[in-house]
Amino acid sequence: MRSLDLPRTRVAVVAAVRFHLRPLRRIRVPRRTPALRLGPIGVAGHQVALRSPLLSDATAWREIRLRDQRLIEPYWVSSTLSWPERHTETMWVDECLQSRKDARAGLTLPLVVEVDGRFAGQCNLERIDVRTKTAELGIWLDAQVTGRGVCSVVGVLLADYAIDTLGLRRVTAPICVDNAPAAKRAQGMGMKREGTIAAFLDVGGHRRDHDMWAITSDMWALTSTMREPQSDDIQR
Repeated sequence: MRSLDLPRTRVAVVAAVRFHLRPLRRIRVPRRTPALRLGPIGVAGHQVALRSPLLSDATAWREIRLRDQRLIEPYWVSSTLSWPERHTETMWVDECLQSRKDARAGLTLPLVVEVDGRFAGQCNLERIDVRTKTAELGIWLDAQVTGRGVCSVVGVLLADYAIDTLGLRRVTAPICVDNAPAAKRAQGMGMKREGTIAAFLDVGGHRRDHDMWAITSDMWALTSTMREPQSDDIQR
């Protein structure tokens, strides 16, 4: 009798499993975000491009961020962790995986800057809002590649993609009031300062005022200088 009951038991178990797994079958697993590459553009003998971040960027990212700590940390979001603790390879992997998840949801566009094929910084569009067609720009560059027209090229590549391809109407960048180099780079990218926001962000361990810089699709269309980076030697 027990052997005769086994098939019925299996049928009942399979039926129960299928019943409870029905909701899971309706869940669609997001497709892998396709890799993106913009450029390269030649400037002053160097090739500059933007591309999707890779897990293998961890070592270069950590090395540059630790070396340039005194230049970056005063303007970076405050944390209870020390600078080295914030820049382990595990931290980079976590950041990459989270950014890929956010990118699949259409919330961010994570990119890294490449100069001559080597990792040289990050350039992210964050807080993307498809309804208002707006986003916020966050960028940092290896100090060893600044001053060569690199940021101007990054601005051209990013604005072209964000505005002409993604259809954004406005991209903003909050910059700490005493971060003159970043303000100069924003201006070089075609952005304009709109005003100051008091105590906007907690950076470098203090709540600081920030200037709001922005570029709109109309500004991008009318500013002919944005079409060609400012440099003595540009090659496409």
